[in-house]
Amino acid sequence: MSTASNPPRQHRYRRRADMPLLGGIRPPIALLLILLLAVAAITALAVGGLRVDDTPQAVRESHQFAAEDTAGSLRAGLHESATDLRRAAARYDGAPAEPSAVLTALGQAYQKWRGTVIVRPDTGRLLAARGETVPLAGLDLGKVTDTAPAPLLVPSTAGTRLLTFALVTTKADGRALLVASDNLRLPGIATRKEQTIQVLDATGAVLDSTGAALAEPDKRLVTTARERAARQRPAPGETASGSLAGSPDDKGVRRVAGYAVVATPGGHDPATPLGLTVVSTSTVDGKPGSLRHPALGLAAAGALLVVALLLALFLIRTLQRPLLRLFLDARRLTRGELDQPVRGPRRGEAGRINRALEELRLQLLDPARPPAEAPAAKRRPGIALPLALCAVVILGWSGPLLLLGGSDTEVRVPTQVVAGQRDRTDTAADRVRQALNEGYADLRSLAPALAGASVGQATTLLRATLAEHDRYRSLYVLGAGGELLAQAGEAPHRTGPEAVGPGGVLLLNTSGKEPRIAARAALTAAPAEPEGDDAQAAKGPVVVGEFKTDFLSTLLTRPGLGRVWLIDDRQRVLAANEGYSSFGDLPEGRARAVLDDAKKGPTADVVRTGGDPSLVSAAQLGGNGTVAKLGWSVVTAHPVAWLHLDQNRADRRAVLAGMLGLAAATLCLGWLFIAVGLPLRRLAASAEALAAGDRRTVLYPVHHDEVGAVARSLELIRQDLGSAAKAPPGRRTPTAPTPTAPTPTTAASTTAASTTAR
Repeated sequence: MSTASNPPRQHRYRRRADMPLLGGIRPPIALLLILLLAVAAITALAVGGLRVDDTPQAVRESHQFAAEDTAGSLRAGLHESATDLRRAAARYDGAPAEPSAVLTALGQAYQKWRGTVIVRPDTGRLLAARGETVPLAGLDLGKVTDTAPAPLLVPSTAGTRLLTFALVTTKADGRALLVASDNLRLPGIATRKEQTIQVLDATGAVLDSTGAALAEPDKRLVTTARERAARQRPAPGETASGSLAGSPDDKGVRRVAGYAVVATPGGHDPATPLGLTVVSTSTVDGKPGSLRHPALGLAAAGALLVVALLLALFLIRTLQRPLLRLFLDARRLTRGELDQPVRGPRRGEAGRINRALEELRLQLLDPARPPAEAPAAKRRPGIALPLALCAVVILGWSGPLLLLGGSDTEVRVPTQVVAGQRDRTDTAADRVRQALNEGYADLRSLAPALAGASVGQATTLLRATLAEHDRYRSLYVLGAGGELLAQAGEAPHRTGPEAVGPGGVLLLNTSGKEPRIAARAALTAAPAEPEGDDAQAAKGPVVVGEFKTDFLSTLLTRPGLGRVWLIDDRQRVLAANEGYSSFGDLPEGRARAVLDDAKKGPTADVVRTGGDPSLVSAAQLGGNGTVAKLGWSVVTAHPVAWLHLDQNRADRRAVLAGMLGLAAATLCLGWLFIAVGLPLRRLAASAEALAAGDRRTVLYPVHHDEVGAVARSLELIRQDLGSAAKAPPGRRTPTAPTPTAPTPTTAASTTAASTTAR
């Protein structure tokens, strides 16, 4: 058949053969080499370049968190004090009382103020006084009209006092000013001997301090911390806080400070006009951190460099060169050069195509040659085998780095971090204890007003109290027989005779979906000794306030504290900062040993047995008040892997390097298998079918690359074999081509080859 007899075929394949080869097997191999070299560089810099920090971030954060927790407790205490005083004064708006009776009832309900007075705001005349002398000298009380002034810090002979104000209605003098005095004190938490926590006012004067005395250089560090806190502009909803480290002394010991502003952004709480700042400081030894295997990064980077070069060479020799040789042999056959056997690759899909090309070459030489037998269908690894070997090699490099994320059993935790966890757990316990005691004090303050009120008046008082506080889910009054007299909020958990009992904080249930923690107070005039005598007055009506479970969980939620649980005396979970099962066993079973030690005081320890190492701490809800009798505790567990230590940072970077190596291998080897391996596997099956006599199936190239070029060559051979089979017997192609009289098939192939060359 002449070349002119089939011009459409020549025209169709001429343009495809003239196009440049895009994609193919070269780009993924080159990209794999480049990415692995980049990962090696990252490993050398990020892991091998890491150095030990003499003041780890975990140590600095422990002081910052300690300052934030203390500031939060102070802020809550100031807000609670102002709210309690205003609410107690509001009880007399509709029923004025004598000034002395107001102070007596206030002192019986709350034992938080050192002194209270009632004065005429216009003249300053003293109407009643209780407790220590309230320093009012120099204060302009005549400007008080409808609202009480904000809390003030005033000096006195006994030290700086915090004055809280409220307006109260009295019988003889009408509207008067109620003033409560107290010293601004830090929460009663334990600190280690080298730690100091101070609260400072806007001028830098120390209002209260706990811990060791500071030397002059340390005082300058505290001043610097307060100035930084004053300059900060925190985001909405956050407080100004941070940490800093001082300069080391001649022994390599330096002091670290954490600071936090007491007021919240926006200026909507009583602490805003006071300008208070809490600063926590302690000494840090020269080498509190450590690094395991400091040369690991450099060794891993060097190993990956060698692996990258070997893998690139391996892929070039086993995949790229055989495929290019196959491409050249297929092009040679389409040009009619049939005298030389096809000596290409022998393994994999390329070997199968090579054997098919050799059979097709023989069929082109002898059109009468019977087709070859179709090979038996069997599963062969082919190109997947070298790609799998490459993946195994890279996994062998990445695996040890990935395993470093779980090998933190030997990470050294600085003593400052352990002590910080203990102190913060004690602060959380104090926060819960204070909130429960304040709730009980609210009910004691409310009880006298409810004792002689009607059902409607009692309901109004309960609703007003419920609206003022977010700690209660329900408030209700029960009669002497346990009958429900008045209610606000949700339905009571329990009524009846068993619901009436001694006053205090108690647990209403021992099973169920959620614990019901409540405070209960008798509706009688509060006696001088509330906790002892109130238990004897349990036969009369009582007021009960049930706390929200979410309210208690919020008290336990603090950044950097890990998982926190509130447990009862039988170690059952009552509340937590994360998901938990009510009345279930403590999830951190390793904390039981720490709980035994917590009976003597707050304790913390690094537990390395029974799982991943964790920093476990426990503190009981001790102190004064009815809550101390419950035997409840706060338990915290902070995984060591979460701490910002040098070794953890090195392990995380090593894990990142291992993941990057795996990602690079997955990307490039997957690209090779999808873009080259799968089309090559399908092409091998088509080539074998063509050699076995299939002349009807058209071979279309999937991609414009080396595999696609081989497919185009096979399609040309298929067309030549089909044309030779249809030629008359007298015009069949001879068994061998000659230079002077080429066969029609050879001439067509030569024309196609020349067209391709053009």
